[in-house]
Amino acid sequence: MQKQLRKIMAYVAEGWYTVYSIIKGHIVTIKNLFRNKVTVMYPEERLVLPDGYRGAPSLPVDEETGKDLCIGCGACARICPTQIITVEAHIDENKKRIVDKFEIDIGICTFCGFCEETCPVNAIVMSKEYELASFDKKCLVLTRERLNELGGKRPARQKPAAQSAAGKETE
Repeated sequence: MQKQLRKIMAYVAEGWYTVYSIIKGHIVTIKNLFRNKVTVMYPEERLVLPDGYRGAPSLPVDEETGKDLCIGCGACARICPTQIITVEAHIDENKKRIVDKFEIDIGICTFCGFCEETCPVNAIVMSKEYELASFDKKCLVLTRERLNELGGKRPARQKPAAQSAAGKETE
């Protein structure tokens, strides 16, 4: 008799636990009905990307000179874990390095940001560009001109404090 009573009690306890679980699940569902929407109707709406977002690498153009800051040292090409950066440069008669070719294969890029970190003149910047899909692999190899377009304009560099103070004294 006690064995049967224990079986019945276990069956009833299991039933109540099932009902409790169902009610708990419904409570979670009802709470989520009143939350703000998370889904964005892309491409009509776009999320605001946070600072530090690592999109495609780019070479912003300096507003004063109209050129990017790349000196052709090749540090970015050496540090790149996927070896997708091609930098070719020559030295002119003034012993200044001139960049002949600068390409990045975005199709293989892991967007790690090592190129940006290692650049001694901060010429490479990780842009906020993420729409990089293409049917043609050749379109994924970005030339220097395309990298300049992605980077946009870089604000004119600030003069060091010592130079700006000296300029005020002469006025």
